[in-house]
Amino acid sequence: MNRRFLLRCLPVLMALGLCAPVAPAAAQRSGDVGAQIEQEYGVVDDRSREGSRLNAQLDEVVERIVQGVNVQSNSRQFRLRSAKILGGRSEKHDKVVNAFALPDGRIYVTLGLMRLIQNSQYRDDELAFVVGHEVTHVAENHSASQMKKSMPISIAALLLGAATRNKAIGQIGGLGAQAYAAKFSRQDEYASDKGGLLAMYHARYNPEAAITMLRRLQQQGGEQNKLVTGWFGSHPLTDNRVERVKEMIDELQSSRDIRNRSENELERDDRSRRRNRNR
Repeated sequence: MNRRFLLRCLPVLMALGLCAPVAPAAAQRSGDVGAQIEQEYGVVDDRSREGSRLNAQLDEVVERIVQGVNVQSNSRQFRLRSAKILGGRSEKHDKVVNAFALPDGRIYVTLGLMRLIQNSQYRDDELAFVVGHEVTHVAENHSASQMKKSMPISIAALLLGAATRNKAIGQIGGLGAQAYAAKFSRQDEYASDKGGLLAMYHARYNPEAAITMLRRLQQQGGEQNKLVTGWFGSHPLTDNRVERVKEMIDELQSSRDIRNRSENELERDDRSRRRNRNR
């Protein structure tokens, strides 16, 4: 995180008495965003029965999806730095439903999301879409500079929102990050949905589960739940996005190539869908 930005936040955190548990000195000095989030939310290990089961599930899905991503490129052999489940620090945090990636190749899935899908008969397939989406963001180096610029805004919202229990702070921070990175959001989001679907296909997961996963996230208030998500939080879970994913699945299942779309094309498509929906 930008050191000067973090230092401006510290007086507020200190006044709230929450500076130490939110970000230990070592994490602060290193500027390691992932370490700060891990300290705030905790990391689920395999020492409990649930932790062992969920980590085994995530590890298997990640391994297959990374292979599916690499199948799409003859020259690239992408490897993730890590994939972790955030949770275990507080009951409130454990209810957060989300997933996000950092530019350095770390992927996080929250305990809330892992628990959310457990009753689904397609739980591995739904998780595969989430992981495939995030792996594609990292593997394709989507706007890495934009990710780094928007991350301090979202992380500040994460820390302050958690400290004050004020959802408005998280929403404001998320919207700030969204505005900062919006120039690339639609195109990169479309490409990541496409990459996630293709990775699912090559890894022999059911692409239809992408729709059930997106609808599930919508039902959980995904469009308002921006304080944890960093880059992913700048991409709202809109109906237009769900409709486009359906169209991509149709193209994939009919053996047609999923076409690329520019930012301008996606913007025009959004406007057209909104007009048709309002008729």
